Amino acid sequence: MTDSKMIKLPESELEVMQAIWAFNEEGEKFVSAGLIMKRFPYLQRLKLTTVLTLITRLQTKGYIKTEKLGRSNCYIPIISSEDYRIFASGDFVKKVYMNDKIGLISALVNDDTLTADELKEIKALVEKIESK
Repeated sequence: MTDSKMIKLPESELEVMQAIWAFNEEGEKFVSAGLIMKRFPYLQRLKLTTVLTLITRLQTKGYIKTEKLGRSNCYIPIISSEDYRIFASGDFVKKVYMNDKIGLISALVNDDTLTADELKEIKALVEKIESK
């Protein structure tokens, strides 16, 4: 899916999608709604029917596909978490910072919440890019 077709997910759909991505990254192939609710306690504030509705929306939006395994539906991500992060961060910079990437970085640096280790990682990333 290209960025132009990707849709920003509402918070509740994103939470379910993050659970599916987490299972996928751990190598779990058979992700069901019940397994999602059991493994991620913060989703237990939702009813199973609500989670199933959110899963249907994710499927409609092209984020997951469904495969039948016995009597259960299993959910498989089509969009990777990395692709979504790139899309969402670009969308955030565009909408909140009006494409001012330096403004975003300045805000992160100036609010004094970055640790020394995080600053070192950022510096290493910049040096890596400069060395190309």
